[in-house]
Amino acid sequence: MSATHAGTQRLAGHGLQSLISRIVTKGVPFSELPLRHKAGWSQTPMMLAVGISCLLALVTSPQEIFGDALFVSGVLLTVLCQILAWTIPWDSFKAPQAYLAIPSLAMVAAVLMGVGAYPWLSGVSLLLAFPVFWFAWSDFFPRLTLLLSFMLPLATIWLQLWNRDIPMTSDAMIRPMLIPLAIWALATTTVIAAHNATLGERQLRDTLAASRRQEHLLNAVLNAANVGVVVVDREGNDVFMNDVQRFQHHHASPSGHPDPTEAELLVREVSPTYEPNPELLPSERRPVVRSIRQEEFTDELFALGPLDDPMYLSVSGRSFFDEDRQYDGAVTMFKNITPLLEASKTRDRFLANVSHELRTPLTSILGYVELLQENGELDAAQRKSVDVISRNAERMLLMVTDLLTAAAGQHEVKIAAIDLGEVIHRQLESLHPRAVAAGITLIEGRMCHETVLGDALRLGQVLDNLVSNAIKYTEVGGTVTIAMNCTNQEISLQVSDTGQGIAEDDLNGLFTRFFRTESARRSGLPGVGLGLAISQELVVAHGGKITAESTVGEGTRMTMVLPRRHPAGGAFGVQPLGLPTIRSGII
Repeated sequence: MSATHAGTQRLAGHGLQSLISRIVTKGVPFSELPLRHKAGWSQTPMMLAVGISCLLALVTSPQEIFGDALFVSGVLLTVLCQILAWTIPWDSFKAPQAYLAIPSLAMVAAVLMGVGAYPWLSGVSLLLAFPVFWFAWSDFFPRLTLLLSFMLPLATIWLQLWNRDIPMTSDAMIRPMLIPLAIWALATTTVIAAHNATLGERQLRDTLAASRRQEHLLNAVLNAANVGVVVVDREGNDVFMNDVQRFQHHHASPSGHPDPTEAELLVREVSPTYEPNPELLPSERRPVVRSIRQEEFTDELFALGPLDDPMYLSVSGRSFFDEDRQYDGAVTMFKNITPLLEASKTRDRFLANVSHELRTPLTSILGYVELLQENGELDAAQRKSVDVISRNAERMLLMVTDLLTAAAGQHEVKIAAIDLGEVIHRQLESLHPRAVAAGITLIEGRMCHETVLGDALRLGQVLDNLVSNAIKYTEVGGTVTIAMNCTNQEISLQVSDTGQGIAEDDLNGLFTRFFRTESARRSGLPGVGLGLAISQELVVAHGGKITAESTVGEGTRMTMVLPRRHPAGGAFGVQPLGLPTIRSGII
């Protein structure tokens, strides 16, 4: 706060302000009163003191009070100051210190009364303390105030002697020096206190301004990041909410209820199909309430607002602590992911619709292939070709089913006793014509022919995805090598190619749904980025894992590792033959 405004708020001292605030202004802080009221109340103490002085004079010296023109002039001037203080609109003056005209006139009035009442009314010159303190506490003209605080009482005392024709001896002039010295000392103390208060208020103002700048900057950053934030203190009271969260809070408010409590907000859980539950979330399970209870959570999904217009939020909560490691409050962050969820739901609907449309012609093809397989007139070569058509049509139907499964959120893996080496061999026979057409040499390495537990159709699908990718991204003249390695604990399958390779930065996202590398997108080769993601899910459903190693320009090696599963039992946590279907979740 500037010295100008500080002065107008401290017209008569902190103690008087506090008294007026409690008794006279009915609890309204003195600093919040209009300047006219401040001036009026600041002059009132002197007016009361003058009134008491007049009452004392009526009792002790009734014959003198009306006979002394100086005393009467001082009383009338004090009354005039009181009237002017209450009636003049001091706020309309350009100079903020214009109200100091009142204590200036009050000084003159005090001098007149002090000179006129001597010696029949003792101590009247002490009335000078009221306007002097007013000047001192205003923090205007501190040097002039200190000068006047000593010179005016001293001049008043000497004028008293002169007015009563008392000889102006050195003893008479020095003897009453204690009064001006006392007023000067009190004025000095008040000036120092007022100056320190001004400095403190200025520092407080600067600190408040810096705090507001920081709050504005934080609010701007959070709004730019499109993250809603609510901060509560250790008692659970809101201390900060940014603009984004205010908008989200308004969306969660019931219709016709602009200021709901936390328990009244429209907050709901979200079903696995990303639909908001009709029932509102109980108060104790709501994010902000949980944060107040010092719970910490990350990226939990909630729906805000009406059922026909939900806003989906990813919510996280964290506690924070003071320098003594004592709980000091909590922050709850709300990230609006409605566009992402709507895009995901649209994608799933698209996959489901397209897959449904593809299933019908594929089912028809498989029906006619079955009729061909039942034809006894086919020779061995023709029957082999029909079998290849049948396997590939079934594989395509399985891929279409995978698209439907991707939309539904789960894969179905049926465990049975299989010869994995034979499954891979037959799959490579189906892939051989594709490799020849692409000018790629398909090399079948060592195979392990043992009966193990697994889903032949699903593992064949994994191999088809791995080999098809290797053929697709290998140039003419290159090779693709498939080999197995079997131990007592695990079975591994490696698919190695001499293709263009994959950048290291792309390896991390290789098994993510709908992910395609930058080079794959530039190549113009067809693909949607589902094959490797589904392959990984199928391998994980078998209890195994799939990894990729690659060097740009040299080739890629994909390795599928499965735990060894014997038909006699369910090693490594895999269900033995004959147990129910295993379902794997989709990430």
